[in-house]
Amino acid sequence: MFHEMRIRPHMEVVDSTGQRLGTVNGIFDDLILLARSGGFGDLHHCVAIDRVESIDEIRVCLKQPFYPERRSKPR
Repeated sequence: MFHEMRIRPHMEVVDSTGQRLGTVNGIFDDLILLARSGGFGDLHHCVAIDRVESIDEIRVCLKQPFYPERRSKPR
């Protein structure tokens, strides 16, 4: 896929609203791995490559707004 070849470490990742999601740490299979320090605390997060709309020199832009999955506590 052409997106994979153009995505490089340290690129900024933003959603369709311009919200910064983090910084690219690398690519694993069909996922973009975000660096731990990239906006969500000390956890690794990833984004599917098929969610990418466009790529410029410094930024990966996603097709849709990003809404983190919220999980309720088990009862």
